[in-house]
Amino acid sequence: MRRCLECAKKEPDRPCVECQYFVQLSPLRRVPSPPVRVLLEDEHGRQYPARILVLNTTEFGLETEAPVPGRYVIRLQENLWVEVAGVPFKGKNNVHVFDILCVHRKQGTARRLSREEYQLLAGSAGELIQEISRHLPEHLQDLVREKLLAEVEKSELINALRVGKVMKYEGGRFRYLSGQADLDLPMEEAEKLMRQAIRQAEHRREVIISADGQKVFDLHGVPFDHRSGGLLAFDITEVIEKERKMHQQEMQAYREAIAAVTGGRLYLVNSGEMEKVISEGTELARGEVRQTHDIPEARRAMREALPVLDSRRQHAIALCLTEALANALKHAGGGCWQARQSGDIVRIIVQDRGPGIKTSELARATLMQHYSTKNSLGCGFTLMLYYADHLYLNTGPSGTALALDFGIKTGQDQ
Repeated sequence: MRRCLECAKKEPDRPCVECQYFVQLSPLRRVPSPPVRVLLEDEHGRQYPARILVLNTTEFGLETEAPVPGRYVIRLQENLWVEVAGVPFKGKNNVHVFDILCVHRKQGTARRLSREEYQLLAGSAGELIQEISRHLPEHLQDLVREKLLAEVEKSELINALRVGKVMKYEGGRFRYLSGQADLDLPMEEAEKLMRQAIRQAEHRREVIISADGQKVFDLHGVPFDHRSGGLLAFDITEVIEKERKMHQQEMQAYREAIAAVTGGRLYLVNSGEMEKVISEGTELARGEVRQTHDIPEARRAMREALPVLDSRRQHAIALCLTEALANALKHAGGGCWQARQSGDIVRIIVQDRGPGIKTSELARATLMQHYSTKNSLGCGFTLMLYYADHLYLNTGPSGTALALDFGIKTGQDQ
């Protein structure tokens, strides 16, 4: 007890598994790599994720937030569970020794892990396969070992990701096999996926968002036969979040660079900012373009709606509207437009539901004259940038929105 208290003060970062006092050294002391993930369940059914860092046949060294002291059950397999009790003051931080009180198995109970149970937790995949294949005919041993090791390598890769859970589905019920035991899956959606996979006799995949919107799961259903199959589930929430943050950082870099190059006249904006841009001012006119002959009609409707302007300004606005609509027609099969006025600013807005401009193409598509890809705005964009006072661009997989501002002086002001 005193050793652990002193260690917590003097060496708080030293791993407990390195200490001979913590699960004492013996021929049966093992440090599994990677640590074995389990769940501790108390008498009230509350569950606490845990990792077995070190073990022997009579005690575990666990990393967990479960209260100590306390008695818990660890379910290792369907017909194998272990009762444990946390040892106060033996360990530090969230790492503690848990004594094995009783091992429950189909054949009865015991006070310690059997050789096979110990090897299941502590042995390497190679050792387990050696033990399994030892009883086979000699001429089959190498072949079976090779196949088993290949399958185990796949399984260890999944476990290394630390976001996977493997379950078997049979007769309308799921049974946990391996992976992250505490992964809280949307089981109703998982069952629908498994039923589809078994019914269609093919692999099925779904990306599911949890009911509270906090988690994203990548589910894979694999049929075994006409009534059973396997479910592989990944929690990809962190991956999605990291990708989102990386995209935000990338877009911010583009925003700053493009704004600097254009003297602050071209703004890359997000969806929320574009909604505000689109709603400002008073609507003068709107329309849709689905075919080439709709563009002259759009120009006519816009001219009639605009206040009286000098011919050069009116021509510039008409030219920019034409270019923006031509891009929408070419890359998205059409789009909608509107003209709005706010004070002495006329704003032309064109929106489409095309594939958008790839982030990697943004700078060239908007700044390089004559540059054109399937999703770029081509040389028309440089014309719009030349004539408009300010441009606002929002683009993505769901479409592109472009707003162009023109400062105006009405005929009465000239």
